Amino acid sequence: MKNNSLYEIQGLDLRDVCEQFGTPLYVYDADVIKQKFNQFRNAFKGVDHRIMFAVKSCTNISIMKYMRFLGAGIDTVSVPEIKMGLRAGFKPNEIVFTPNVVEFSEIKEAVALGVPVNIENIQNLEAFGQEFNDQYPVCIRLNPNMLSEIESGRASFLDFTSINKEHYQDVGEERVAAWHNQSKFGISLIEFDKVMEIVNRYKIKINGLHLHSSHVILNKEVFAKGVQTIFEIAKQFEHLEYVDLGGGIMVKHHPDDKVIELDDIGRILQKEYEIFCTSLGRKIKIWFEPGRFLMSEAGYLLTKAVVLKTNGFINFVGTNTGFNHLLRPMMYDAYHDIVNISNFTGDSEKYNIVGNLCEIDNLGTERSLDKVRQDDILMIKNAGAYGFSMSSNYNTRPKPAEVLIINSKAELIRKRENFEDLIRNQVELEF
Repeated sequence: MKNNSLYEIQGLDLRDVCEQFGTPLYVYDADVIKQKFNQFRNAFKGVDHRIMFAVKSCTNISIMKYMRFLGAGIDTVSVPEIKMGLRAGFKPNEIVFTPNVVEFSEIKEAVALGVPVNIENIQNLEAFGQEFNDQYPVCIRLNPNMLSEIESGRASFLDFTSINKEHYQDVGEERVAAWHNQSKFGISLIEFDKVMEIVNRYKIKINGLHLHSSHVILNKEVFAKGVQTIFEIAKQFEHLEYVDLGGGIMVKHHPDDKVIELDDIGRILQKEYEIFCTSLGRKIKIWFEPGRFLMSEAGYLLTKAVVLKTNGFINFVGTNTGFNHLLRPMMYDAYHDIVNISNFTGDSEKYNIVGNLCEIDNLGTERSLDKVRQDDILMIKNAGAYGFSMSSNYNTRPKPAEVLIINSKAELIRKRENFEDLIRNQVELEF
């Protein structure tokens, strides 16, 4: 007999939650969010830091309010996210705006709302200088041009004082994962001289430096090199108030995934932070922007098995969800563990779990599950980050409801869409 308590959250049977709210359904566990938040905060207690929840990972106003309750600020990437944060009760100085390749009008609007702004390209930095000169401090987002070789764990950086294009050509032949020379994010260190020329010409007050890290901090050496690089650059800015180390912390999706231990990098950061602050002659703040780390393991997508079929070689479980509700498996070939929470005694069988879209729509292939029957509930794990927030109405299907389980109660935090929601903003012409 399998332990069905594995499929309970705070004493609530997830099958009962599905019965109450229907499927597909996004469910978040407030206890897990709190545990991950406290884990993050404790790992970096040796430095003066601030946690800015990356809203794009889960854009629900109730989740934002809960993060505020825990003590977080928020990292936003659009003006509507800023406005949502203000509505959720965050003060402007508790919100940072970190957009990517946006029109300068969005940056002006963020300034008008009074939030800290993070600029990631030369064009907008120039426009910012022309518009605001030294009247509004700003942060700049840098791409450290770091390369991390997966198999050996080695890390190398472009020296920001002596960058040359030949280096790009040389490292391009190695087996590497880029952090990210090929990436559109941040101002490349190859343009650092241009940054300084613009800053000096307009007397821009740079009060923050942001390190683009994405989710590729895989080992201690990578983290240490990134911190050392950004601290070295930071010494050049007299108005510096904080260094933002981004999100960047990978979480486990597959049992074999290797992830970095937060306590390890906390100790590394404390050592480098103390050296840096001593050389600077004053303390600065360290900001983090975790989204995936706080939300991924706290969220589940629950779906019903509606069609069972075979082609003679593969057994398929057709569900009432798809990549319109969880895009990551098809977009990134991301692994999400899937379990049958309705059958605790069945023998294990191998399946391809697929969605109901008129496309190739794999949620998981060659997965061993307890025997799946029609109407069984499947739980897709690690769906709390970039699950609902990347969902769509493709095939004209409504988005799921969202539920937060908190204080042993299942609270609806987003209604399930219906047909009227799908056509609400369409304008019908008569012919």
